[in-house]
Amino acid sequence: MKTATVRDLRNHYTRVLRWVSAGEDVLITQRGKVIARLSPETERTAQVVDWGRSPEVMRDRSTEPVMSAEQSAEILAEAGGKW
Repeated sequence: MKTATVRDLRNHYTRVLRWVSAGEDVLITQRGKVIARLSPETERTAQVVDWGRSPEVMRDRSTEPVMSAEQSAEILAEAGGKW
């Protein structure tokens, strides 16, 4: 891990950026105390979610009551003006 002062960062930022782009973490110090850390950006891999295996989808709904079309229409009509 490299260290640079605030003055180094201000006057020689291209050198510090080269360190970071090469994969180095750089500690930024001011008056001998660490005030920041520059780290290279890591590529984030997209997490794949299998919604077909989620608990909500896998839940057994066979015992739950089924609403009629009229009941559904009534609920939608009641909530229609609220949004």
